[in-house]
Amino acid sequence: MNVLTKSKKYTGVYYRKKDNGDLSYYFLYRNSNKKNVFHKVGLKSQGISEQYVSELRSETILELKNGELPKILRSSKLHKITFSEISDYYFDNRITRSNERRRQLYLVRLKPEFGDMNIYQIKPSHILNFRNKLVGILQPHTINLYIELMSTIFNYFSKHRNIKIENPTLKVDKLKVNNTRKRILTLSEIELLFEELKDDFMLKLFCSLCLCTGGRKSTVLNYKIKDINLEHRTINSFDFKNQSSYISFIDDRTYELLKLRLLSVYDINPNTQLVYVDGVKDLTRWINRQLKIIFDTLFNFGLEPTDSQNRVVVHTFRHTLLSHLGMKGINSQLLQKISNHKDSSMVDRYVKLDENTGRKEIIDVWKKKDL
Repeated sequence: MNVLTKSKKYTGVYYRKKDNGDLSYYFLYRNSNKKNVFHKVGLKSQGISEQYVSELRSETILELKNGELPKILRSSKLHKITFSEISDYYFDNRITRSNERRRQLYLVRLKPEFGDMNIYQIKPSHILNFRNKLVGILQPHTINLYIELMSTIFNYFSKHRNIKIENPTLKVDKLKVNNTRKRILTLSEIELLFEELKDDFMLKLFCSLCLCTGGRKSTVLNYKIKDINLEHRTINSFDFKNQSSYISFIDDRTYELLKLRLLSVYDINPNTQLVYVDGVKDLTRWINRQLKIIFDTLFNFGLEPTDSQNRVVVHTFRHTLLSHLGMKGINSQLLQKISNHKDSSMVDRYVKLDENTGRKEIIDVWKKKDL
């Protein structure tokens, strides 16, 4: 076997003499993983010279120093990787409790937009265009979730496959999010809602669980039979946002519904989902669609789709419970325990005066006085 011979004129340039007398040229460089690599350039008979190899080596080293993918690798099989491939790698290897929800986010928007694209060709401009197309269609928080997931997929693949990839999402600003919600349901509106749901047991159970626990949608849909303790009227909740478990309490309406739910299960399996609809694969989307029709009919008439502060959505249930507790005079420590907020400042907005405070005083100011 012919050995590599170092060039006497150019640093890092090598050649191998073939049996037919032709020369095969290589250059040595250190890749992004700090490993020495010999790259084959071509044959002297093809017009390759030592000077050309040296210039190509210098260009490659400069590209690596700038954090770029070298030109010599852009057409290699190793670097013809699509976003779908790295996404599949992420979902197959990083198993978390919120994995299925994240996969749905990917399938709905990210895969159709970026799935077939080479990861080295996805630029910040592509993501910016994607973000701007969704403005006015989705809430800013939801759009940010898509970009955050994309960033996570890039970072995970780069770290665990030990491949240097420029994460294009890092150069795209997130949209500003106004999380302030003004709308809460009154007690009469809640009764109106349950009257509307009287013939749909699972939707009624879902809404009742939301209103009594204050849990986020992902928390409520994760409830299993093993989480219920009817004797103590408690239920074990898991907060996917904060990745923590806590105890929630069951009110009378939910208690009666849960007893009926348990009676409907013939072979009780502790891991059976509490909220379940036969034949529905994506329960989250199904519930969103069903309740949107009801919310728009009962509460959202005339409101713009982007009016997140005043529209009733599933998260309104959480806001409603905490607001009513605050108006009852519940202190911030107890509210934080019930809501499982990490930051105590997040519950301060719920600690309000009783809704009737000041009513009499206002009426008296403008009350017509007897002459």
